[in-house]
Amino acid sequence: MKKVILIFMSGLLLLILFSCKQDEHQEPEKPTFPFMKVGNQWNYRMITEAGEREISYMVADKTKENYFKVLLNFVGSELPSVDHFWYADQQTFTMATEWPDSNLKLTMLAKDAKVGDRWEYFVPAPLDPENDDLSGTVAYEVIAVNASTMAIGKTFTDVYKVRHTASSHPQFYADYFMSLSSGIIKMEGMGYIRIDDEEIEYFPLAWQLKSKNF
Repeated sequence: MKKVILIFMSGLLLLILFSCKQDEHQEPEKPTFPFMKVGNQWNYRMITEAGEREISYMVADKTKENYFKVLLNFVGSELPSVDHFWYADQQTFTMATEWPDSNLKLTMLAKDAKVGDRWEYFVPAPLDPENDDLSGTVAYEVIAVNASTMAIGKTFTDVYKVRHTASSHPQFYADYFMSLSSGIIKMEGMGYIRIDDEEIEYFPLAWQLKSKNF
């Protein structure tokens, strides 16, 4: 009986060692959104009826919660950089979060998303009547997958087109053309502004990728 037990224990030990060896050789899971890496920077031409200017987004830091601190810079301007906090894990990506004040995040794109996939949220109206932040029903909807988009002298073929809307501003929309490998290639939509406490005015707005450093 002792011999049988020893053989059994030896076999079990070999099985455990074999399993461990297999685990050691497993490749780490590739990130779903590999463009979210500290140091990555995108430079865009921001185009409005008033003309063009250059803006940039740079991933400055990552927290343990998969939130990334991203700096928005208005190139050539004296305006200070603006802190944004984006989120990316193996399943979802978004540029719309309330980090670090809360863990709230509004999904813009999910892994293996399909045309028609939609993420909808209710955002309370701001208490300050002069605050024109988007509110009400805020939604992101996938309207194209595997789209081809030209920028910086190349064609990106792994592009999702995601439309952003909000019921508080019915004429506002933003169509993001997002490459899984390279991030946002361009944005086309309708921006808005309130001037001198008058009615909100809408205007065509676009970003076009000018360069990136990765």
